[in-house]
Amino acid sequence: MTTPTSALIQDLQAHPEDADRLMRAACAGLSAQPKPPEPPDAAALRAGLARIAPNGLDAVLQRLIDDAPQGSSTDAIAALLRPPELAWDEAQEIDWAVRHWEDCRAAGQLDAALAADFGEYWRQLEWSALRRHLVLLGRGHAEERRLLAHVAKTASRYVALAPLKRAMEASFPELFELGFSLR
Repeated sequence: MTTPTSALIQDLQAHPEDADRLMRAACAGLSAQPKPPEPPDAAALRAGLARIAPNGLDAVLQRLIDDAPQGSSTDAIAALLRPPELAWDEAQEIDWAVRHWEDCRAAGQLDAALAADFGEYWRQLEWSALRRHLVLLGRGHAEERRLLAHVAKTASRYVALAPLKRAMEASFPELFELGFSLR
């Protein structure tokens, strides 16, 4: 699983005023190093989903495996934009993602569907991040609340993830109250 380096995370935490410069450099580095696809880890995803609801999320698990295959072109950027230790405004995430998408398109690293449509690229990026967050939840990551907030945000956005959103609302209603924020 691709993760931002601890040095980058430390730099971002220590120097938030330099986040744009640091993230642009990190995104540019990702475009130069495409990774081959790997099979998704269904057991790790299942463990993360079980932290939210003990059962009833098999359809979501299958969608995450089918619609955002691990090792996809969005895994590395998803890990970079949504690490468990940090959160940015969505407008900033989109700015960095668009730049990365443009670099990958120019380098011919995207399939035709992703190269043609940033919206589809963003959806796959969000689902890649969701898959990563679920795996980290299943492993008992220390940043559980931020990971759950990321899961709630993504699950609220996509009809195919409605069962996950309902499970999140039942288990963590505070994440859906007015004024929800990842920070």
